[in-house]
Amino acid sequence: MKTEGGVASHFEFCFPKMDTLLLVEVEEGGVTIRATRDTFSPQRKACFVRELVAEGFIPDEFEWHSIEDPQSFHRGVRWLVDFSWLRVDGAMAPRIRILAKALLGLAILSLALLVASVATGRVGGRTAGPPEAHSFAGR
Repeated sequence: MKTEGGVASHFEFCFPKMDTLLLVEVEEGGVTIRATRDTFSPQRKACFVRELVAEGFIPDEFEWHSIEDPQSFHRGVRWLVDFSWLRVDGAMAPRIRILAKALLGLAILSLALLVASVATGRVGGRTAGPPEAHSFAGR
């Protein structure tokens, strides 16, 4: 099974509690797991690989390899912290641009109102100006 770039298949997994996305690439000679953050302990990595094997995402030959073993790279399972594979959905770009322009417009309007209220002396319901003179003569 050969495809473009030598990758036979790939799968994406999301772990929201750990704020991590994983891309599992199954290649002819091994498996590459790309994580967006380094949030997996060695024990959790080994457990995840066993889960991938049990669910049929990767071949059985990778099930018993220890991630803690320094030779695991040569045994076919490779973990990388790499977020270069993430791409922004092209359909979302116009919506994000509209939202950004609306937020920028709201910020400019708020700043203009604040400057106008300071300039007219109407900050906090009081008029700006010198403090009134207090007379202590009657005491």
